[in-house]
Amino acid sequence: MPTRDHNDMLAEGAVIDVQPGTNGRASLVSQSLREAAREARAPRARWMPFRYVHMPMRRNFAFWLVASFIAVVVLPVFGSGLYLALLSSNQYASEVRFAVRGGERSPFDALSGVLGAAGSEYFQDALIVTTYLRGRQAIDDINKIVDLRQAFSRPEADFLSRFDPKDSIEELVWYWRWRTDISIDSLSGVITVVVRAFTPQDSLDIANQVIAVSEKLVNDLSERSRRDALRQAQVELARAEAGLQEKISAMRNLRNSEGVLDADKAAEAMIKMLAEMRLERLRLEQEYAVQVRTVAPETPHLRVLAARIASMKEQIERLEAQMTRGGVQNAPALADAMGQFDQQKLERDIAQKQYIAAASAFERARVQLETQQLYLATFLKPVLAQEALYPKRWWIWSIILLGGLALWAAGVGVAVLVRNYGMV
Repeated sequence: MPTRDHNDMLAEGAVIDVQPGTNGRASLVSQSLREAAREARAPRARWMPFRYVHMPMRRNFAFWLVASFIAVVVLPVFGSGLYLALLSSNQYASEVRFAVRGGERSPFDALSGVLGAAGSEYFQDALIVTTYLRGRQAIDDINKIVDLRQAFSRPEADFLSRFDPKDSIEELVWYWRWRTDISIDSLSGVITVVVRAFTPQDSLDIANQVIAVSEKLVNDLSERSRRDALRQAQVELARAEAGLQEKISAMRNLRNSEGVLDADKAAEAMIKMLAEMRLERLRLEQEYAVQVRTVAPETPHLRVLAARIASMKEQIERLEAQMTRGGVQNAPALADAMGQFDQQKLERDIAQKQYIAAASAFERARVQLETQQLYLATFLKPVLAQEALYPKRWWIWSIILLGGLALWAAGVGVAVLVRNYGMV
């Protein structure tokens, strides 16, 4: 038979028989053994193997394991199973897919499309549409045709999924985001909208209104930008026209003040006249030089010829003075007038070119306003649902089951560690 160890006997407070005549020493030994036994029975804040846990503590721990498993796993799984199987209402989904595209583009726009600028602009418009569909404005626009409060509070809906018609618009916005899945493809810019409702007709009507309000938003964005472009082009055209009128008036005033209609033609005529007069003076001087060799200078004929030469010379000098700054009367020279005319003509030509450019821009803006630049390309239209795809009961039940098991296992692991290390 197995024998008990000496330490076990000491732990149980056994009394060791001693020899007679040693009563005092025996009592001291007995007292020390009792104190050692009490210290051995006292709990210690150190690691204790599982085999040293008392039986009542084992029973309590097993009870809490079972109770926690029922509370964390069994009850939620059973309750969710009952709800999903017996109470949860069917939900019908209608899916629509569309993209924001542009109309015919000019060669410059085609080049920008190759460089990626046009695609980036269309993607920005698609982001605007998705943000709009998630906001309150879209709900207000859809509510004008389809009563969302009534559609989401049908008698067919269960008490957890049904929307309370008395709730505020903020609650309706939150419920709308829960009932609709709106996503955008970052590569193609395709927008996907999935609408879930409690009847197939409601989901179809809401999906059709999503297309309608999105198309209206795209048209408004495009028309607003085109109207802004036309208004700006009209302002630039009016400014260019006013500038051109000012330059034309300045040219007219200069002509009136100088008494010259066309400075270039006037200068050309004066140069031609001056050349003819110089040739005539040279001819007269040659004739005078030939006749003065044979006839006396005092003869009437030579005196008339000399007067003609002097008169011709005076006319040439007066004409040259008119063309340059050499006049006796300090009259404005034709050269100065030509400089002013050239400056005014240059300013008028610039104003004309600006007016032509502004008129062309205004005409392009007018044509673009009449042409739709952006439109909504719907390539997956919603159809009437034939089968309820939501809620995904097995998927939801599996998530609840796995989540409960994971939570319970984590809690049990923590409890075992705490118990084994003597922290409780």
